[in-house]
Amino acid sequence: MYRFTSRLSRMALALALIALGACADQQLPTESAQAPTVGPQLAAGDIYVVTNTNDNGVGSLRWALSYATGGEIIRFDPSLAGQTITLDSTIHTYVPYTIEGPAGMGITLSGGGTARVLFAQHNGVVTLRNLMIRNGRAPKDEDAGAVKSIGDLVLDHVALVGNVADGRSALLATDVTIINSTISGNTSTKSKEAAYLVHATIVNSTIANNAGGGISGSSALTLRNSIIAGNGLNANCDLQYFTVTYEGNNLSDDSSCGGPSDMLIGTTGLAALADNGGPGFTHALLAGSLAIDAGTDCSVTTDGRYFPRDASCDLGAFEFADFTAITVSVDPSVEVNRKTGWAVVTGTVVCTRPESFDLAVDVAQQQKSGKTTVDVSALGTTPVACDTAIRPWSVALAPAVGGFQTGSATATASTSNTPAWATPASVSRAVKLFQGRP
Repeated sequence: MYRFTSRLSRMALALALIALGACADQQLPTESAQAPTVGPQLAAGDIYVVTNTNDNGVGSLRWALSYATGGEIIRFDPSLAGQTITLDSTIHTYVPYTIEGPAGMGITLSGGGTARVLFAQHNGVVTLRNLMIRNGRAPKDEDAGAVKSIGDLVLDHVALVGNVADGRSALLATDVTIINSTISGNTSTKSKEAAYLVHATIVNSTIANNAGGGISGSSALTLRNSIIAGNGLNANCDLQYFTVTYEGNNLSDDSSCGGPSDMLIGTTGLAALADNGGPGFTHALLAGSLAIDAGTDCSVTTDGRYFPRDASCDLGAFEFADFTAITVSVDPSVEVNRKTGWAVVTGTVVCTRPESFDLAVDVAQQQKSGKTTVDVSALGTTPVACDTAIRPWSVALAPAVGGFQTGSATATASTSNTPAWATPASVSRAVKLFQGRP
């Protein structure tokens, strides 16, 4: 287990780990470390607005970053929402800053299949928010087609998609926090993982369907309410150099990220990567996913699309909303057996998709016994197979004391043992009890 006395010492160790712990194709950057010459500089904390999608020149993202001295926020003119900036070469930066795309549609930064998108070397924090970074290509024998970062890095509502490297395909980062983000569809020509992380926290994010594997790295790793699954030739996680802290619940389809005492292992129920709204592509959750409502210690209130999360958040970057709707009805007349006093309650049920659950049914009747009112009731449960076609159900209910009589009563039917991806339903109504034939 590694211990660090300061952020600077952690950064120094991170550099050493990346250089020494990796193979020949994991060496630190070959690009020049000389800072660019800039013109008039912005004061720290200024907000700078990118006005076009050009690769360079006045108003471009590269131009805005060239004036950053530390602490600037780079935003985009609203007219650029959802558009793509294609780069001819890597953007190199040497100071901390924030790049923030519009929350609704984001901004895509593309390497055009030929260039790594971003290489950041800095003291302080670089924050990337509301971006999709795709089609980056790392230099030969290097990691990180999308982002290489030496210094604190925050990926917040970011998608790293379709990037390529000979080494780790999408990301190499030290002191990184990944929130509401998706890393998917990245390819390593040498079958390496999608991300190499030194000292990392991953919160409500999805790392899935990367050709070479999921994550590897060293030092401390914290996983909270995230999904790491379906990652190619290698395991979802290579944890041999990590000290792992598990928070909330996390989900995988194998045990490489932790055993069943650490993680949920089973059906991830991830749909194909798609534009589901928001600043970048996401994997929607399908009905049946173990990720639905599985989160605990939830610390984020929206998902990767800025869709509100429930109190029991879903795992990963996508909050499920396509709940099965259940409609239950109770028939107005209830037959009572003359001999036993049992009541047979009937009704119908219909669902927007096939589901199985239980139906708890209750009948309550007030009966007069002289000057006294007696409450007679019964409760029973019946299994239900629900479909898009209306289906009948019935259940015989035996009161604990006495028997039901002809007259008025109240019947209630409520779903129970309902799947997490279905909305519970309940109906209550006045019914007439009648005696059936002997």
